[in-house]
Amino acid sequence: MSRRKRNGRRDFGQICAHGTPTDPRFSVVWWEGTRKRRKRGFTSRTDAEAHLARVRVELADGTRQIGDPIVMEGVTVKDAIEAYGKHLTEKGLKPRPITDRLYRLGKFFPDATLALADVTKPMCAGYYEALRTRVSRVGKTYSVDTHRSMLAEARMLAKFCVSKRWLRASPLEGVEGKGKRRHGKPQLRIDEARRWMAKAMELADAGEPGAVAAMMALLLGMRASEIVSRVVRDLDDEGRLLWIPDSKTEAGKRTLRVPDVLRPYLQRLTMGSEPEARIFGNHWRDWPREWVREICTKAGVPLVGAHSMRGLHSTLAMDAGVTGHVVAASLGHERISTTVQSYAKPEAVAGAKQGRALKVLTGGAA
Repeated sequence: MSRRKRNGRRDFGQICAHGTPTDPRFSVVWWEGTRKRRKRGFTSRTDAEAHLARVRVELADGTRQIGDPIVMEGVTVKDAIEAYGKHLTEKGLKPRPITDRLYRLGKFFPDATLALADVTKPMCAGYYEALRTRVSRVGKTYSVDTHRSMLAEARMLAKFCVSKRWLRASPLEGVEGKGKRRHGKPQLRIDEARRWMAKAMELADAGEPGAVAAMMALLLGMRASEIVSRVVRDLDDEGRLLWIPDSKTEAGKRTLRVPDVLRPYLQRLTMGSEPEARIFGNHWRDWPREWVREICTKAGVPLVGAHSMRGLHSTLAMDAGVTGHVVAASLGHERISTTVQSYAKPEAVAGAKQGRALKVLTGGAA
């Protein structure tokens, strides 16, 4: 048992009072060897004294080793989720992704009032098994992608709690995701994409701005949220460049070169408008998605979404020999693995590699 000399006498530890008379808070300070330890969050002096007494006993009988992590008591699952949300905000994440991530955590942990210290590995394993058979509000069980994403988010929360010393170890360790994730969305074939593009241009020529927005998903590889958020001043250099100063991720901040086929449509939409006016007016991100599908119907091709057009954009670019890093930057991806695994078709990646290999073998540069 360790002691430290204070004010002429040796004390094991002390109680520190904080807060106000109406909202008292106490913390405990003690020494383990040469290391000063502190624990906060007690709402009464009695609780603080009880904790200090327990530490004294644990050090004396050897059940507590010097340097063991300190775990904050009284933190609930709800407290942890709220703190995690603030942490994500401080990291710079956008409100919508944060809302989505906290929603997944709310689904994974059914009892938010439970003390975090009471969450066990068997309990978390049971939570995950329940997710795999749970019926959603649309009457279907969660897909593999959905329940594995919820598990991954729960792991991130547990890691955060360990870093805050609210948990000694993650209760999610050993809880393995089940089922195979799907990577990528169905994509149009090249001939189908040509028919889709011809119909989109026909509608754009007739004055439909939604057709222009849909073309931006294919020709520029933009997210639906990025398309509806663009303002007039983002279209720069006489319509040759499109600035995206804010996006879902830091890598999403980029400048895209506007293809000649798209340029006159965007110039027409922005002519005479205020710099901060939105190019397409006020629309939710579902608007470009609906237009992509409507054009599919009119063109007589399989129904795909706006996200599939981003995937087709990357597939065609890589198939044409554009490097994966360039395509990833164009799509606003932080990692090329995201582009390769979830957007570009495997045959396009293989074809790009084959093309580079042939170029080198025939005397060209890599």
